[in-house]
Formats: sequence, C-alpha cells, structure tokens
Amino acid sequence: MVLPPPGSVTASPSGRINARRVLLVGLLVLGAFLYLSLSAPTPEDPLLAAGSTAAAASAAKAPVAVVADGIVAAAVGAHHAKATASLVPTPSPAAAASPSATPAAAATKAPPAAAAPAAKDAKQADASSDDEADDEVDESPAAPPAAPPRGPLYAGLTPDASTTLLVVVPSSYSAMENSYRKVVRSTWGKWLREYRHASPHIAAPATNASAQLFFFIGTRGLSASALAELRAEHAATGDLVFLDFEESYRGLSAKMVLLHEWVHDNRAAWPALRFVFKTDTDVWFNVPELMRLVDTHRATQTMIGYKYVNNVRLLKGKWANPEYSSPVYPQYMAGAGYLLSVDIASWVATNARAGWLKPLPNEDAVLGIWLAGSPVDWIHSAKFKPLIDPNQPQRITRLASWVCRDDDILFHHLTDEGIRRMHASYAECGSPCEATCRELQREAANKSKDLKLAAQAERKAKQEHAAAAAAVAAAAPPAAPRKSQP
Repeated sequence: MVLPPPGSVTASPSGRINARRVLLVGLLVLGAFLYLSLSAPTPEDPLLAAGSTAAAASAAKAPVAVVADGIVAAAVGAHHAKATASLVPTPSPAAAASPSATPAAAATKAPPAAAAPAAKDAKQADASSDDEADDEVDESPAAPPAAPPRGPLYAGLTPDASTTLLVVVPSSYSAMENSYRKVVRSTWGKWLREYRHASPHIAAPATNASAQLFFFIGTRGLSASALAELRAEHAATGDLVFLDFEESYRGLSAKMVLLHEWVHDNRAAWPALRFVFKTDTDVWFNVPELMRLVDTHRATQTMIGYKYVNNVRLLKGKWANPEYSSPVYPQYMAGAGYLLSVDIASWVATNARAGWLKPLPNEDAVLGIWLAGSPVDWIHSAKFKPLIDPNQPQRITRLASWVCRDDDILFHHLTDEGIRRMHASYAECGSPCEATCRELQREAANKSKDLKLAAQAERKAKQEHAAAAAAVAAAAPPAAPRKSQP
C-alpha cells in the first residue's frame, strides 16, 4: 500500500460531493440576500408610516410625509408595505338610506383626486432627500394647506367664533352605548356645553370661550330599525355624526382616520379652535381643568394626556398587533382621553388621504406609530387616568379612596352609574372623589355642630346675664323720693 506524501490531502469522491453541497448552499444564501436587498421598497412605493422608533432614528434617508399645518413626519420602520385597501370605506348601495344623508351628518366618500398630487409631491420630496447627508426635519416647511371649506366630510355646521375645544367621542349603536350617551349628555356633556370662561384666545366681542361635543357612529351594516332610532336620536340632540363604517374593535384605527378627516373638513366652522379632545363614553372629566389646559398650552404640534413609553407589543389577545414589527411601541397617549392640537388632526387627515398611513390594531398606539419621528410635543399628565382598578377588573361604579385624587382631570372605565355618582360628588363638594366629599361633609357637620353649641352657649350666657341683672335690680333699696324745689 502506497501512502500519500506528508502534508498532502486526498479528496475522496464523497468529500468532493460535500464540497459541492456547501458551495451550492452558499450560493443559495447569497442569492436570497441579493433578492431581498433588491426587492426593498424604493421611493416610488407608497410607504406607510409604520415601524419601530429605532429604525426611524437610524434611517438616514427616510421619506418625508405630506406637510400639513407645519408638521413633517418621517416614515418609520425597516419594513413597509403597500396599502391593500382604501382607508375610507366605499359607500355601499345601502348608504343612501343611512343617517348620513341628514344635513348635519358626515357622509363618507372616497378620497378626492387631490390626494394623488399630494402623494406625488411626497415622493418627489423623498427622492430629493437622497442627496442630503442626514435626515433632519426641515426647519422652514412649506406653508400648510388651508383647511378646505368643503371637504368630502363637510357637514355644513353653524360657524362659532368662540369655540376653542372640540370633544370627539367614538360610539356605536348598542344598548350599552346608547345608555352611555344619555348619561354623558346629562352629566359632563351638559356641563361642557354650558361652560363659558374668559379666554385670551378669543377676540372681542366674543370674549368667552366654549366647547363642542359630537359622537361618531358607524352605520354600515345596521338594520333599518336601528338607523331609524339613530335618526330620531340625532333629531332630538343634534350631536351625532354618522360614518359609512362597520363598527369593530380592531377597526377602530380606521374609524379614527375618518374622525380626523371629519375634523379637518369642518374646522373652518370654528376659526378659534385650538385643541381636539378625543375621549370615550365611559369616562368622567373635569371640564374647567381641561379648558385651562386648552388656554395655557401651545396649540400647535402638542398632545397632552397619560403617556405610555416602551409599551410591549402583544401577539395574542384583544390588543394583539401582529402586523407591527417592533417589540415595543413608540410613545403614545392612552386612548381614554387626550388633547391634540388641531393641526395634528389635519396632518392625519391629509396623509391618510394621500395613502401614507396604514390602520393597525390599537387606535391609540397607532397614532404614536404614525407620529413617530415628528416634532410633536408629547406632554405627560398623571391626572389623565386610564383607570383600571386591579381590584375591580370590570367597569367601576365606586372608586376606591386610594385611586381617586381631588385634582385628577379624567377617570376611565366607569359604569354609567359611576359617571353619575362622580358628577354628583363634584357638584356637591367640588371633588369627584366620594371619600373627599364624605370627609368634607363630616367637617361641615362638625362645624355646624360647633356653631350650634357656640350659639347655645351665647344664648345661655345672655340669659344668665339678664337674670343676674334682674336679681341685682330687685335687691337694691328703693330710691328715696326727691323733694320738690320751693
């Protein structure tokens, strides 16, 4: 047997086959990598502002979205997808019979043709950004487009120059929601509509600021009897806005897009409008304190509420969001109630109609995704409570004393009776907390008791003094008669 020379290697047939397999696998991996690289979105794709905050910060050439009221937001996320469906539901044949035909209702239509040039301008801005060294936001953006006097959701509202706050409440047709709307109108809704206060932002002669309240209800798929009931409710209250939209929890972000579009199309009716307050029906909030925030904060690129930071994205359950790629969400406000300056609503409406925003589950978190990378100032306030008492997982009727604070602005997750009790408590003693009211009542009762005792003691002292004076007068000798002068 002849041995090979020292240091040499003999390649057996099986060894050559294994080498070929390794080479083939390497070529396949390289080909897959090149394919994925070449198939990445280009500036011509209608990119959607959805992705991780970290990717937004590191992307040196992220496309710039449509400018609206001075807000410029970079599209975020390492992966973008084309929109597969219109953000605005196409009216069905049954829409003609829906309540949206009423003058004050918003009839949903397809996005106007003007959205296409807006998207084209956005693509050109994206292409030009390739020549820049960084991804800084333009300090001097183009002049924002004026709110259209008659947009697709124009409702023909009566102009009001004193309105500085618009309260928008997503609702629906159901026994529970119908009951909540009645409770809201009789408690904080009535308070809101009647409240007037001097505002530095209202020009003479209308020196007192006011607020508006509307409920937004999707009517697609409702029965004829339900539609008739809603029409009757709107005829009596005038505060319902009907959207050609089928209600569902996972579809709330698409409904919020329609809500922002309605605000954008109708904001011209309120020239002094500063903020929009999005809230729910199962809340109670302090109207004067909310209006104080409206007066004292900058009314551009501002959001105020309970801010979540680094909230973990869930993959299962009610709040699951499998379409979002990052393990955590960018900062966003709890959906129970938050203030946003009206320019943000116009920004959302403008970019949604241009096809830049993709509705995802969790309507509050998706607004943070859409606005990630924008210059919006997110102001956190612990006085806005997205309240879920761990000891009472169901909606709450009576708050625990350790949960409620006198200076809180908003409470969430309440029953209709809970809203009534909180409102009655505030009307009685100036605090929404029943424990505070009970303490104030005890103090008032003790004070009343003390005053009563003091009054009794004073009366007794007067009586004793009068009796002593009478006794002294009785014991004194009678005075001698005076002699008359001659």
